[in-house]
Amino acid sequence: MVAFVGSYKNMLFILIAIANTFISIINEIRAQKIVNKMRLIAEQKPTILKDGKPHQVSPDEVQKGDITVLALGDQVLYDSVIQEGQVEVNEAFITGEQDNILKKPGDRLYSGSFIVSGTVKAKVEKIGSENSLNKIEQSAKTIKTADSQLFTLMNNIVKYISYALIPIGALLLWARFRVPDTSTEVAVTSTVAGLINMIPEGLILLTSSVLALATIRLSKQKVLVQDLYSIETLARVDSICLDKTGTLTTGNMTVKGIILPADISTASSKSSTTPASIITPAKDSAHAITPAEKRLLKALEAILSLVPADNATSHALHAKFAKTPKNQATSEIAKYYELIPFSSDRKYSGIKNNKEELLMGATEFVTDNEQIINQAKSITGNYRVITVVKKTTGRVAEQSNNSVLDFSTQLLGFIILEDELRQDAKEILNFFYDNDVAVNIISGDDLATVTTIATQVGFKSPKAVDISALKTKNYSKLVQDYNIFTRVKPTEKKELIKALKKQGNTVAMTGDGVNDILAMKEADCSIAIGEGSDAARRASKLVLLSSDFKAVPSIIAEGRQSINNLERSTSLFLAKTVYAGILAVLFTILPFEYPFSPIEMSLLNFACIGYPGLILALETNTKRIKNQFLKNILTYSVPIGLTVSIAMLALAVIAHITDFTHAELNTASVFVTFAIDITLIYWISRPLNKLRAGLLVSIVAIMATAFFVPFIRNFFEFTFLSPNELIIVAVILAASFGIFTAFRLLMRHLSARFLSH
Repeated sequence: MVAFVGSYKNMLFILIAIANTFISIINEIRAQKIVNKMRLIAEQKPTILKDGKPHQVSPDEVQKGDITVLALGDQVLYDSVIQEGQVEVNEAFITGEQDNILKKPGDRLYSGSFIVSGTVKAKVEKIGSENSLNKIEQSAKTIKTADSQLFTLMNNIVKYISYALIPIGALLLWARFRVPDTSTEVAVTSTVAGLINMIPEGLILLTSSVLALATIRLSKQKVLVQDLYSIETLARVDSICLDKTGTLTTGNMTVKGIILPADISTASSKSSTTPASIITPAKDSAHAITPAEKRLLKALEAILSLVPADNATSHALHAKFAKTPKNQATSEIAKYYELIPFSSDRKYSGIKNNKEELLMGATEFVTDNEQIINQAKSITGNYRVITVVKKTTGRVAEQSNNSVLDFSTQLLGFIILEDELRQDAKEILNFFYDNDVAVNIISGDDLATVTTIATQVGFKSPKAVDISALKTKNYSKLVQDYNIFTRVKPTEKKELIKALKKQGNTVAMTGDGVNDILAMKEADCSIAIGEGSDAARRASKLVLLSSDFKAVPSIIAEGRQSINNLERSTSLFLAKTVYAGILAVLFTILPFEYPFSPIEMSLLNFACIGYPGLILALETNTKRIKNQFLKNILTYSVPIGLTVSIAMLALAVIAHITDFTHAELNTASVFVTFAIDITLIYWISRPLNKLRAGLLVSIVAIMATAFFVPFIRNFFEFTFLSPNELIIVAVILAASFGIFTAFRLLMRHLSARFLSH
């Protein structure tokens, strides 16, 4: 339309729109390239057998008929059939059911499921688009959108403005031609000015650029952002749930020693005996060992010959006790025993036949003998206690003073493991406390161990509960009364997250294993430890590739900076949209000249919206986000929008009465709008610092240059106003500041009442 009437310089907004598009595309491509490189690092590399030996390959190298090796924590990437071994799998991604399913040779494994326990060799049957997961994705009718205030707001702005543009544009053009002596060029350019005013053309650029730049900055800290809007979600987090392993501790474990039944029986009779004094360093076969030690060590060797080293605990046990060559031990033990793989629900592993079971794991889960359980609880300190028992089908025949027996269970001893504490755990916790983020620990370990570690790293006001000891579980009350939850099963982790969310919290969940997946998917924002299971990484929105939990405070700070600054900058864009929409409607009714042209609006958009919006969006700002995004924006953008609308209406009426020229009306309108806009920029920039003060000065300098430098003034078609016109402008401005103050107070009251949450 502008080109049709030959007013080419008023097409400057097209160049700005094109520039916005390209800048946005370039930023997103840069961010996507970095994300793709990081995903290659985080990607699960399937293990296949070649000539009987395991080899890791990239996912696209796997062919039909290949034998893949799958273990605890792996996600099944291809529809396969088990050839050897047995596993428990979770098929929740496919069926929605959370129960674990036992799979044996001949059973089918579906892509998208993940291994909960055990190890198998499976033959690949389908690859690529033939896989179950790919078919489900292709046939899906709906796509779950990001749970993001920012995402929702941007979509709604674009949608409703798009609906409004065509009818308002047609009416506005018709109204311009109704004004006497209006040329076609003026009618068209003023109509276009009204329409482009309604479009916050730099807002999408600003939003995508800020989030893309945040993604790039986080990548330098080895953080993979799998969902762009998760940066916003994490910025709003006010409750974070941590697993002990990988957050308070490094995840590395060492065997401190063993405690035999006789030792702990003796120690329990001495009131002053410390646990450390009864821990015996584990010996190997070269040293003389007692019969009780021999029974324990033989049981451990048998168990570990079949139980794989697929988690931190089993790694430590294998390093210390698996003395017999693996192949030899496995072939011998496998003749007599069947593997009981570890799972987060069982909390133990072991071996069994039709006569006996040799088990190692959490005390309460391997036996219900109160005496054994109490003995384990008496072992305090920064220790993980693994209880080793022998269960028989009948009463144990051999009685011994060195054994604690019941009708079917013989205690062989306790293995004492020590967690390695993170050196920076206290610093990380203090960051959360200083930034009003409540910290909860959700762990599968026992209460004494978790509480001791939490106290050592500076956890404030620990209130712990053993979930397994509760007969009934009121999760809503539990999250109100406690902040440390122990012996928690995967489904219980999910229920705790749901209870926290129901209380109005924005919840983040960290995890590294398949036992954390249900809770991670329930949380508002999920963070996976890079060294954890592939299934956990795939279920998360953020991945710590370096497995350094110290990056989490940086993520929260980055998110808060992005969202806090976007809130301020968005106020500028939406203020223009508000008054442009109001003016467009008013000037379709009133027979007055529209007070702006496109070229003048391009100047205002740059000097008072785009430029300050960009500077404010990149400033450091890690304050907690306390209010809703929409509420914060409306507190400023609506008052300014209404104020400008009233001022422009008053100016148009006065110009009509006093015979302002077209150039004089446009000049006065730009000056009044600029003065009101600079007021908004001042309000959202408080308290002023050097950067913000410099920003205000530079905006004034830009507009002064446009008004007073001759060739620039002529380009924008500004003119000098007469003394009487300046008085009119001054009166309108004085009234506008009072109107803005009144509207701002009113909006604060209304938003507090109707948008409080």
